[in-house]
Amino acid sequence: MKKFGIGIATGLALFALAGCQPQQDHSADAAQSTTQTSTSYTAIVRAGRAAVSSKNYDQALGYFQSALLTKKGDKKATALVKQTQALVEAQNSLSKNNFAVAKSSAASVAKVTDGDNSLNSAADELLTLINKTRTSYDTYSNSLQKAQTAYDQKDYAGAVTLLNQLVNQSDIKDSYYSVIYTGALRLQVSAVQAQRQNDGSTGSSSASSSSSASSSGEYSVDKDDTEVDGQKITAAQIKQARQDLKDQGVDPAPWSDLDIMKAIKVARAAGRTKITPQDAGLK
Repeated sequence: MKKFGIGIATGLALFALAGCQPQQDHSADAAQSTTQTSTSYTAIVRAGRAAVSSKNYDQALGYFQSALLTKKGDKKATALVKQTQALVEAQNSLSKNNFAVAKSSAASVAKVTDGDNSLNSAADELLTLINKTRTSYDTYSNSLQKAQTAYDQKDYAGAVTLLNQLVNQSDIKDSYYSVIYTGALRLQVSAVQAQRQNDGSTGSSSASSSSSASSSGEYSVDKDDTEVDGQKITAAQIKQARQDLKDQGVDPAPWSDLDIMKAIKVARAAGRTKITPQDAGLK
């Protein structure tokens, strides 16, 4: 019992000593904690703004949300989160070609109370990109529709001309126009094939009576079509050219080896080693 009583006394003494510690120590700890919180908040916001400058809005949103957790209820952090959420929505909508939502979301950034100028500027840049992309998208889509109409009306030469112009646009391979670009390449292959078949049927009468026709129905090939820079085009070069077309999302199956060789010559004349779909469409 005595030892038990000593233990209780010791514990009460330690409790009393703890209660008698100077109050300024707690104040100092609180001040230090506040300073650390402020420093952390500032660093997080700075990192978020850097992400905005790099147009990495998803990452910036994460930083600003962390800043808001560090300083709960902070007006500035709350505004930063709202503005960045709008930027993320605008960017995502643009990637889906939902231009109306993208434009509305980007425009809402400047309407956030206590907003940040750096995010307002980012929104202005994004709005410019949205408007430019929409204009180009509509133009390219209209060109593809015209080419499709020409093809449907069996104006294959006209379709090929329109498609060659379309697939040669400097920004047509941007992700915003991927659907249009893919559609143009597919239609181009069909148009080129149809044009050649049409040209072949038109000249079939003279071709059948030509001395160049063989008993198997095949015709002689101009030696110039099978050579480039004075060297015969090899089977390996033809195989590689077909692979180049596949890498561009085009099925080279409809094209004969002669078609491929002619395309190789067109590409080489343009100073290129790889052929493109439009090379096979040029006469």
